[in-house]
Amino acid sequence: MKRKVIKQANQAYTMTLPIEWVRQNNITKDSELDVTLSDKSIIISNTAGVEVKKSKIIFSNLNERALNAQIKALYAKGVDEIEISSKQDISSLIYEALQETIGFALVSNTSDTFIIKDIGGTNYSELDDIFKRVFQMVLLAYDLAIKDIFGKQKETMQGLDSRDREINKFCIFLERAISKMSYPNQINSRVLFAYSFALEKIGDEIHRLWRTNIKYGIKQTEAIKSLTESSNQGLSLAFDIYYHPNPENIDKLFNIRNKTRGKSMDLLKLEPNTARFVRHVVKIVEDAADLSHLSLIKNL
Repeated sequence: MKRKVIKQANQAYTMTLPIEWVRQNNITKDSELDVTLSDKSIIISNTAGVEVKKSKIIFSNLNERALNAQIKALYAKGVDEIEISSKQDISSLIYEALQETIGFALVSNTSDTFIIKDIGGTNYSELDDIFKRVFQMVLLAYDLAIKDIFGKQKETMQGLDSRDREINKFCIFLERAISKMSYPNQINSRVLFAYSFALEKIGDEIHRLWRTNIKYGIKQTEAIKSLTESSNQGLSLAFDIYYHPNPENIDKLFNIRNKTRGKSMDLLKLEPNTARFVRHVVKIVEDAADLSHLSLIKNL
């Protein structure tokens, strides 16, 4: 979004604020805004009168998994404070859920009430940069998986779970950023949210692929290695298509997907665990191809 700078008679320079942001933040002619200088950037923030979003959870009717899921869902929704009522000491369960968030902390723990707050003070305005970082984390995970699986195979289940948790953390952070600072164009916001959810699923699929090799081992053949590298190429191309959704790139991605499908048919006849590995490889490139649909919605 570009704004024109206007020179005033007294040598001052002014710039109009986007009307969508003005309305969203209830800016009036008497409002005071915080202005932060950062090299070539100016960050304008509205800290006065910003509504703190709160929510409540009653643990008595939940299991551990449901509690974890609700905390992360409220975090992604943009809630700033969560109050949890429970007659049990569930602090360890809360800390476990907070490991997949950025800025959230358990700030109060009484006999039957637990308060979680956003203490990070994070600036969510750079949505495109956050998205790029998340996508690059997923790409890096696949690169490292291939190097490990077809290399020295040093990764452990514990290390793999830590990698997966880190990707999930940033995917859900992207979802929160979108909820907090939506694009003026609501269609683009929805597309980006769908992207973040899809990237988390692809990250999970890479985790499953890597875990299959650590737990069971796969046949180290050139055919399987070539198939995996082709799948990885498709995922990398999906990243390029987000920024350059031209017909040539999209056609190339779908050709990679189709070739990967075809080459996998004979490999799926191998022993069960290797066939499971191959299915993960194919699923990753299938999901990567599906991302092109979102890119077209955003750019057409």
